[in-house]
Amino acid sequence: MSWNTQKIDSLKKLWDDGVATSQIGQQLGFTKNAVIGKAFRLGLERRQNSRKKTASSHISSTIYRETTTSQDIVSNDFIKTPTPKKKDKFQFKKSIIGKGNFNKCQWPIGDPLKEGFHFCGDQNIATKPYCIEHYKQAYNVDEKYLDRLLDFLDTKTRN
Repeated sequence: MSWNTQKIDSLKKLWDDGVATSQIGQQLGFTKNAVIGKAFRLGLERRQNSRKKTASSHISSTIYRETTTSQDIVSNDFIKTPTPKKKDKFQFKKSIIGKGNFNKCQWPIGDPLKEGFHFCGDQNIATKPYCIEHYKQAYNVDEKYLDRLLDFLDTKTRN
């Protein structure tokens, strides 16, 4: 389809009336992008995006609270306690964080939020975080690949 004078006149009228570009396209038999492109080439007045218009005209109803350094805030005869910080909300046991020793296997055993959680602790493969057994589980490797990897790492550590 091509633009003829009748369609251009209809476009100008609908454009000035504020009809949505997708609807103009449906009425005239063009896509929304074709309508926008033709309006641009004709030099028609640029219109605001309807999404942007509603977003900018909307007045924010967000209420910001003031932060205070006191432990409790008293207002209107009841006490508000401050919300806990992230550090206070999630207090991990020291075993979850680890001791920073990456010469041992770091395979987690148990539920981190329950008592008894720990890491495997066996000797790890050099440059890898897990022992041989847990490395096989984590990366699903076959024995030939693991043997070649261990041989390669053994020759590297000797040099």
